Amino acid sequence: MNFKLLTLSALVLILSACGGGSGSDSSTTGGGVKLTDGSTPDNDNTAPDPKPDNGGTPDNGSTPDNGGTPDNGGTPDNGGTPDNSGTPDNSGTPDNSGTPDNSGTPDNGSTPDNQDITQAEYYANAIGKTSYALKTALSAIISQGHNDRGYNWVFFNANDLDRYFEDDGTILDIYSENPSATDPYNFTVSNDQCGNYRAEDDCYNREHAFPQSWFNKDYPMRSDVHHLFATDGYVNGRRSNNPYGNVSSASWTSRNGSRLGSESSAQFNGPVFEPIDEFKGDLARAYFYIATRYESQIANWQGNGNADSVLNGTSDQVFDDWQLTLLKQWHELDPVSQKEQDRNQAAFEYQGNRNPFVDNPQWVDEIWGN
Repeated sequence: MNFKLLTLSALVLILSACGGGSGSDSSTTGGGVKLTDGSTPDNDNTAPDPKPDNGGTPDNGSTPDNGGTPDNGGTPDNGGTPDNSGTPDNSGTPDNSGTPDNSGTPDNGSTPDNQDITQAEYYANAIGKTSYALKTALSAIISQGHNDRGYNWVFFNANDLDRYFEDDGTILDIYSENPSATDPYNFTVSNDQCGNYRAEDDCYNREHAFPQSWFNKDYPMRSDVHHLFATDGYVNGRRSNNPYGNVSSASWTSRNGSRLGSESSAQFNGPVFEPIDEFKGDLARAYFYIATRYESQIANWQGNGNADSVLNGTSDQVFDDWQLTLLKQWHELDPVSQKEQDRNQAAFEYQGNRNPFVDNPQWVDEIWGN
């Protein structure tokens, strides 16, 4: 009997030593689930994905897949920044160095934000003003959106085309165009760009209606398309930096009738260049644009080259009396045409500003009197 009791007690001690009870283990969870890898489960009690699909990063919601995690070979997506918000493409961004961008339409980095506004909205800050106060208000408007696109051929090869007279898509050259008959010659876009020239019909280049020497070839004046026109290179050279005027005695005449010679006005004694009547208003309005767009600078240009033949050294009237009289006459003689309106819109889409005297011809008299 005593031997049996001793044996039973020993058996209880042995079973107790072997852990057969219901007590918890230090390596188990409160639910009695033992973690075989020694780690702690996440807060929603969901075990980690045993096979991450992105370099060891789990896709179970603990790591966002599009908010900072590289999605393309380790390149971050910058937190959602659009990929074209500041990076220009290669088809429409100017390099401002004279290299064409091979596109007649600027990309989003150079197209003005106000393209879709009406003219009334565009000129809103000028409404109600008169005289030189109107000119100053217009100067602020057309300066603000002006984006210098560089000195290149892009605008001219896309927009200075004959869609109005022969409508043949050749270069519309204001120094060779014959509006009422067959042109003496034509230039093919790009193929006939200058180059060297020895006579009319050799090639075309770009005429600065307001000569470059009068503003020292500075930018943005040099590349401002509102006063640049595609013209015969040789005729452009014959015009040189002579002012525009009414020729009384011609020393040379181009094949479309443009003339170089002596001015007929008693107020000016010197050589001038006279285009044909068809384009006199275009050039006059280009001069009124220059006087307005560069109001804050033009008073300092009088001493450049022979600029004093037309400039009076002020920022309000700007022009000598004889030149102002001439420009106003040409403005009235040759009213705004469809060609000018189309070109003005194209210039706005290209460099971001308008010629207000094409849009509102009456402002010439409101500023400079009648």
